[in-house]
Formats: sequence, C-alpha cells, structure tokens
Amino acid sequence: MHMARKYEFKPDKPTSGLLSKLFLTQQQRKVLLKWVLYSLMLLFLSVLQDVILCRFRLFGATTELVPCGIFLICLMEGLEQGSLFSLCASCLYLFSGTAAGTYSIVFITGLSVIITYFRQAFLRKGFSAAMLCTGFALLVYQLCVFGFGLFLSLTTFGRIFSHFLTALLTLAAAPALYPLLRVISTIGGESWKE
Repeated sequence: MHMARKYEFKPDKPTSGLLSKLFLTQQQRKVLLKWVLYSLMLLFLSVLQDVILCRFRLFGATTELVPCGIFLICLMEGLEQGSLFSLCASCLYLFSGTAAGTYSIVFITGLSVIITYFRQAFLRKGFSAAMLCTGFALLVYQLCVFGFGLFLSLTTFGRIFSHFLTALLTLAAAPALYPLLRVISTIGGESWKE
C-alpha cells in the first residue's frame, strides 16, 4: 500500500497559449488584437496591390492601397497612436519594396500627422471627414512623389497625369476599406473619444 506524503511535489498546472505568459489583461489583449489585425490588413492590401492590382493599369496609373490604409488607420486612431503607427507602417511599406523610395516614409508619416490634426481640430469624426482627409493626403502624397521624382530626374513632367489618376483611383477604393478598418478600430473600445 502506497501512502502519499504530506509534502509531495506537485507540478504546475499546464498553461494554455503564448499570451497567458505575458500577463495581459483582457482589455490589453483586445488592443493587441486590434493592432495585429491592422497589420494583417495592411499586409493583405500590400499583397493585393502587388499581385493582382498592379496588372491593371488605366492610362499608366494603378492604385496605392497601402498608403490609403495607413492614412485611414491614422485618422481612426488619433494623433498619438496613429502617427506612431504610420511611422512604423511606412517603414515596413518601404521594406516591402513597393514604396517609391525612402522619402515615402517622410511623406506618409508627415501627411498622416497633418490630416489627423486637421480632422481632430476642424472636422467631426465620420465617413465624409475621413474620405475628405484621405483624398487630400493621397493627392498631396502623389504630387510629392512626383515632385521628388522630377527633382531626382526619375520621371518626366508628362507623368503628372498618371500620378493624379493614381490618387483618384486609390480614393475610389477607399470607401471599401473604410468599413473594414472601422470594424477593426472598435475592438478593445472606441478609439475616437473627442
């Protein structure tokens, strides 16, 4: 007959998953999920742009969905979190190999900060304000890329129409992105608290 000792060793209970070791609260896990989903959405947009949409050109222009997604996310998350996200996302956009150049980081991050500040200061949150600010940012971004390319002799002046058309085509795709990103932004609580 085997009798159990009073101080016998008992192993720890097995834990489930990687996140249980991070000691995150439920709210922090939801916020982490939101940022992971944002990142996966931008990855999906990058793959969609580089694999499928780059084959369809209209007068030499195609869409640029990743900067559009970055602008929309920055508008939804506010100035502090959105500007940091746009800096990180524009760096990853550059490393993906599809950005126009290293100056894209400055243009995307700077425009994200400017349109988010303008929207928070003068406009109410909503679809029309997001589309107005995103349209402005896309147009200025394409003009900045064109101007810098012209300065470095990478393009000719005749390509300005295709850059303008790229901004318009991307803005036409923005209303399809807005509801998806808006649903993701509500995970972990409302981000627009003004």
